[in-house]
Amino acid sequence: MNSDIIVGRYKQLKGQLWLMWAEWFDHDCAWVAGNNGWLSGILQEDYGREQQDPGLKKPSPQEPLQ
Repeated sequence: MNSDIIVGRYKQLKGQLWLMWAEWFDHDCAWVAGNNGWLSGILQEDYGREQQDPGLKKPSPQEPLQ
């Protein structure tokens, strides 16, 4: 397992905690920070998966599925 995958999952969890905090205390800055952290975690986890298995090709939207 790539370290980027682990760090990405941690960022997603941290972002979700920020979102809960923002919801409980009606804090807009925490909501933005939570969404930013969650999204960066998703992207980092995806990057880690790409590095771990570079031979896996994702279909592009223009290519027909077979």
